[in-house]
Amino acid sequence: MPPSPARIRLLGPVAIAGDVIRAPKLACVLAVLALQPGMPVPQTDLIDRVWDGDPPDSVLSALYSYVARLRTALKAVPGAAIRRAGAHGYVLEVEPGEVDLHASRVLRDEARGLGRGEAALEAWRSACGLAGEEALVGIGGRWAEQTRAALAVERGELLAERYAAELEAGRHEAALTELVGLVDAAPLTEPLVRLLMLAYYRCGRPAEALARFEATRTHLRQELGTDPSQQLRDLQLRVLRQDPTLELVTAPVQLPADISGFTGRTEELKLLDQLADPAAAVALAAVIGPAGAGKTALAVHWGHSMVERFPGGLLSVNLRGFDDGETVAPREALSRLLVAMNLPGEAIPQDVDAAGALFRSITADRRVLVILDNARNAEQVRPLLPGAGCFTIVTSRDRLTGLIAVNGARPVPVGMLGPAEAVELLARILGPERVAAEPTAAERLAELCGHLVLALRIAAAYVAAEPHLRIADYVRELERRDRLDVLAVDDDPAAAVTANLDLSLRVLDAEARELFAQLGVLPGEDFTEELIGSLSELAEADTVRALRKLVGAHLLEQHQARRYRMHDLVRLYAARTGAQALSEPARATLIDGFITWHHDRAYRPVIAEETNMFVACEVLHDHPQLWRLVFGLRNVLNEGRLSGRLRQLTELAGDNAAAAGDAFGLFRMTSLRANTYRVDGDTASAIELGTRALALAESLSAREQTAAGGNLGIYLIDHGDFAGAAAAFKVALDLAIASENSRSLQIFVTTLARLLAQLGRYDEGPPYVESARRIAGAELTVAQRVGLDLSDAELQIAAGAVDQALQTVDAAMAAARQAAHPYLDMWCLNVQGRAQLSAGRPEAARDSFEEELRLARLRKLASFDLDILCDLGEALVELGEYRQAAELLPEVRRKWTDLSRGAQAFVDYLQARVHLGLGEYDAARAHAQVAVDIFAAMPWPARHELALVALAEAHAGQDPGFLAAADEISAPINRLLRARR
Repeated sequence: MPPSPARIRLLGPVAIAGDVIRAPKLACVLAVLALQPGMPVPQTDLIDRVWDGDPPDSVLSALYSYVARLRTALKAVPGAAIRRAGAHGYVLEVEPGEVDLHASRVLRDEARGLGRGEAALEAWRSACGLAGEEALVGIGGRWAEQTRAALAVERGELLAERYAAELEAGRHEAALTELVGLVDAAPLTEPLVRLLMLAYYRCGRPAEALARFEATRTHLRQELGTDPSQQLRDLQLRVLRQDPTLELVTAPVQLPADISGFTGRTEELKLLDQLADPAAAVALAAVIGPAGAGKTALAVHWGHSMVERFPGGLLSVNLRGFDDGETVAPREALSRLLVAMNLPGEAIPQDVDAAGALFRSITADRRVLVILDNARNAEQVRPLLPGAGCFTIVTSRDRLTGLIAVNGARPVPVGMLGPAEAVELLARILGPERVAAEPTAAERLAELCGHLVLALRIAAAYVAAEPHLRIADYVRELERRDRLDVLAVDDDPAAAVTANLDLSLRVLDAEARELFAQLGVLPGEDFTEELIGSLSELAEADTVRALRKLVGAHLLEQHQARRYRMHDLVRLYAARTGAQALSEPARATLIDGFITWHHDRAYRPVIAEETNMFVACEVLHDHPQLWRLVFGLRNVLNEGRLSGRLRQLTELAGDNAAAAGDAFGLFRMTSLRANTYRVDGDTASAIELGTRALALAESLSAREQTAAGGNLGIYLIDHGDFAGAAAAFKVALDLAIASENSRSLQIFVTTLARLLAQLGRYDEGPPYVESARRIAGAELTVAQRVGLDLSDAELQIAAGAVDQALQTVDAAMAAARQAAHPYLDMWCLNVQGRAQLSAGRPEAARDSFEEELRLARLRKLASFDLDILCDLGEALVELGEYRQAAELLPEVRRKWTDLSRGAQAFVDYLQARVHLGLGEYDAARAHAQVAVDIFAAMPWPARHELALVALAEAHAGQDPGFLAAADEISAPINRLLRARR
């Protein structure tokens, strides 16, 4: 919207209708009155403010003259006038929109009310357009200076709100240049500095964000003698560690499809409208009622009508509170919600409280609608509530009294439709002409359906599919069923549904009926069209036609593209149908096919299917092939999620496999269970189970033995047993070479090469790398070639051939940039950085690690963060930037359990170096001693030597004579120390 044509200007030179008032005191009289239009200003206040407490003897005549001149000038402003207020005062009567300052405030308030849509942005821009200049230019005096300062603060707040909205809308590129100009002009305005840093970060320029922080810190110290606020310091830390919550969260819209022919519920919709008002005290609605009443339909229909009011996104999770299987646990639901908000799986905390806090933080003030459908009770819901400024709808058959009493939820009861609404729903589906032709029959049909929405829809779908069928004929057929079934609706809504379902299914052709029975056998929350096609014996086109018929009969709902689901009552009916219509062998074949379909996708991302797979694991808990289904969930574990739940499933599935004599299945589950412990940081348990898996593999093929040995090597590395890990890897890779198992070689050889480099046994590595190249031959992919080249570089660094290593990395980087791979170039940057450190070039190393960290965050590869932060910390320490390194370490320690033992020791080493740089020798000695002990036990000779140097420096810092008397510090260490000092 264009800026308001305000005729009285206080922002910039004071003016009326475009004419600047050049006499300062005349301008000041207008400013005092226009600052509070419609409010009387005592004459004494006017005089004090205009003449700055030192009026002349003729002040009254001067004031009268100024007022008279202003009255004349204000004739150019319709409706504006200066009038006397009592015996000794004046008031400016004018519409607020005629004064630029107040017009800007009106637009600001309008923008706040509009949320974060395009209309709100236009209002913000117009408000800032009016407030674009310094206030009261040309007016001097104490009052003018104080007012100008207060309005400058107000303008800063206005600009901050406007640019926050710009960044929230994803316009960080466009906003960046303007923010740079604003901050350059007002470098101490911290809200704008924060937004500029965020804009830099979102534009992929974190180094400039950090540089702006340093510039602001310097300005504040020089001009005010203070440091940046805690809020700004926190942002600097978040930029340093590439906090994923700094990324722009694009607004997800994940509601199920809207319900066609939605009818009635006027009062319920109106109540939801009221509760969702941003000014309302309640931000939580409990939509409660019996099964089949249309609770979900109400919530989803209302949500689709409110898209503009929720610019932060619309989320929906089915909590399965009243399904046959287990309900969705809060941790699992939070995982889905956070993934929907674009958070990578590996960044989601395992702890429910931490995940809930993260969800509230990400959603706070974003105006997100969250629908928690089919909740069992309040306890299931509470951890899932979003942050302030959002709105939540919970649907449930439970009365949710706890949520109402404790969390202030407002109940929205949903019962049966009224008789008139029930007939209206029939008319929407059948057409008004058919219902008008048989009004009595339509009323009776509504009655037989118990006025239950689901039953009405099923009945109407049946009649609609038969254009020559009279409603009265369908009613008679329905009445011939057991009257008790029909009349028991109040106590059992499924009764009316069953009566209609029987008739709806009977009218379908054989193919559709058989497909419905088959779907009734399958576990899960919904079905993908691909899965259905793989299990059906029909041709693809026939399967699609059968699905359409089931959707048309309201026996199935297509809630997403190529995905189908059933209402829970229909699902119960389908399960009964499948059990009755299909033989036991036919049902077993379907389940085997279901398991195989998921197992064959074990190496693909499973986000879309994981809920179905977890539900299936519950239903098929005693199936001998359960392990194949559980193995299909391996990528959930690789993302660092739901390890506890997977551990239980691997144990159960392993027991099933053992009972069935399935040695391969038992091996798979033992190996996967070991990995669940590794994800949780319990390396001792991982090693125990990894050793057991290796023993089980001895009765299997060389491929399984290689995999088990390599996995055990990884667990030993995490545990800090480098020598044991090297032995395990060498046995595994010798077996892989002998059996020419290229795949396992490619997986494990790079880890072995790095390990041998760390152990100082770099001469043992090249034969393994060359064997991997030879066996792969022409089938070596670009990614594999880059990995082997980087292994060469790791070994070259350890051998002291740093220049050769950098050349190797340069060649690998050129190849990596041509390959569409998520982290090859990051790996190159990491090896490059470590080579630069070895060459004594820490500044170049820092640049490499910072770029690696930027790419990791840009690509949402949060699992890389900790290792990169450790490497970056080492570069900063070598540069002498101890405080900046110190700011990285607390975040690393907060995720301590995610670090391997070697990484933990290295963090202690870095902490020791930081304390040394700051002259804190006691703390340095304590951390260095921990690092020395761990590196010695691993062993990791190169790092052990570095830790010994730090320990010696810590002692020497307190006792300068220590170096000469330190018997435990070897001669090489003393030489290193003296060279450094």
